[in-house]
Amino acid sequence: MLWKNGKIWGVLCLLAVCITSVWGANDRVTPIDVYIIVDSSSAMEKGREEATAWLCNTVIDGRLLQEDRIWIWTAGSRPELVYSGTLGNKEEAKSAIRSIKYQGDRADYKGALQEAKNQANRTDRTTYTLLISGSGAKDPPSQEAESAGLLRHSRVDSFSGWRVLTIGLDIDSKVSRSSAYFNNN
Repeated sequence: MLWKNGKIWGVLCLLAVCITSVWGANDRVTPIDVYIIVDSSSAMEKGREEATAWLCNTVIDGRLLQEDRIWIWTAGSRPELVYSGTLGNKEEAKSAIRSIKYQGDRADYKGALQEAKNQANRTDRTTYTLLISGSGAKDPPSQEAESAGLLRHSRVDSFSGWRVLTIGLDIDSKVSRSSAYFNNN
């Protein structure tokens, strides 16, 4: 009787969908390019350890594949590239993050974001950009007028002593190219 009215069938289908979505939630196979910008000013000192652990454990070990390419810049008095490469050896990228020196009173967010944007313009891969800044930063990146265009598509998550901005760099041009391709075919 229960099979005829579909109640058990519906429950089994719902269970199958739930199990599939839980097991398949983190099965990305397409490599991406990841741009990480770390505020290396003294404003990061308070959240340094937690931010470093989050980047190493959650981002590099938890979300990235060995085929992903990664660039890591510091945003100090001027941007500095401290690591770039494919994540075949995740320990090298984590070592670069752990060795960042936090000093000075200024972070050049705009310069570092521009470096990341220039790199993003050279790839057809999906890009993922993270900017890590100290919550005590004098001029938070989201409030700098010069960076407004670069941060147009961003999201801020705040933690104790630091915050992370997930930024959609160069989304406008990629959407325009995709739209033009779609409309011309």
